[in-house]
Amino acid sequence: MRTLTVLALCAVLLLELSSCRPRSQRSTRQKQASKTAPAAAAPSAKQVMSRTDSVLANLGSMSDDITDIPPRATMDEYPRTPWGAPMAARPDLSGYGTFESALANFNGSRYDEAIGLFTQIAVSGRPPELVPNAYYWIGESYYAMQRYAEALQYFEYTTKAGPSYKREVAFYKLARASRELGNDQGAQTWYERLRAEYPRSSYVSTLRKLGIR
Repeated sequence: MRTLTVLALCAVLLLELSSCRPRSQRSTRQKQASKTAPAAAAPSAKQVMSRTDSVLANLGSMSDDITDIPPRATMDEYPRTPWGAPMAARPDLSGYGTFESALANFNGSRYDEAIGLFTQIAVSGRPPELVPNAYYWIGESYYAMQRYAEALQYFEYTTKAGPSYKREVAFYKLARASRELGNDQGAQTWYERLRAEYPRSSYVSTLRKLGIR
């Protein structure tokens, strides 16, 4: 913008100065006319300078108008937003604490308290990876209290929905609980399932010693 201003000023000055110089190349008619008509007086230096000052004033007012335009805001002046920022989800550790408390109650033979805490995890579904374990330990708690009929459904759930590393012991407990309830046919069925899926399991020989085969 400053470059354009300087160029405009130079153009005005050149025009004014050129008007002060006599034209060297005039036609014959112009020479004759100049002899008959009075010659126009050339502008004085004072007039040129006054016109130049007015041009400069106009250019100055134009530059003032330009400076009134607000500058563009920098990136630091824009409000910051979390858009695009990575959001890391915080893990819910309360469920793990509940599971640990339930196991502590089970190991302390406080089975009712253990069942309550394990049930809380199973009902809420949090954390989801511990739900199958919670069902299994509910069955173990009922089994420890010799409430075999209630324990059966939780051990059967374990054989279907996991955890997979508890399937073997769940088959064993199902056979034992069925035997305790006087259901020899059910005990034999679970024994066959255990032997078919885990033929080298030590629980197979244990059930044989109990007369389940």
